Amino acid sequence: MRKLSYLLLMLAACAALTAHAAGEQTLTFVKTDGSTIAFSTSGLVITYDDYAHAVVTNDETSATVDLIDVDYMCYGDVEPSVFKGDVNGDGEINIADINVIIGIVLGGMVDADTLSRADVKSDGEVNIADINAVIALILGQ
Repeated sequence: MRKLSYLLLMLAACAALTAHAAGEQTLTFVKTDGSTIAFSTSGLVITYDDYAHAVVTNDETSATVDLIDVDYMCYGDVEPSVFKGDVNGDGEINIADINVIIGIVLGGMVDADTLSRADVKSDGEVNIADINAVIALILGQ
């Protein structure tokens, strides 16, 4: 399954030249934690090794992107509105996020987006480990 998602990422990246010709100036990798890595499409070249890493080179820089950490790619700038640990989506990581996870663990119903954000550990489950991960983020660990 991962090879398929990596292949899809590779195919999308191959369209960077088309996007550049259409006026888009940035290829952005959005990571699973909500952070982004953006590259100018001017002179953009992407090569892949072992389906796990992309080497992105353009007129300005060269960098290796670990594809396991990439959620998706897009052309143009991305402003992530919600980031890892911000379970309730209010732009802050605090006790309110922990309360949402506790509610889910105790059987509370939430929408699919909130449930996805509550899985802070990205292990497919919402449990005490996610609460501990939010606490670590609050404490800066």
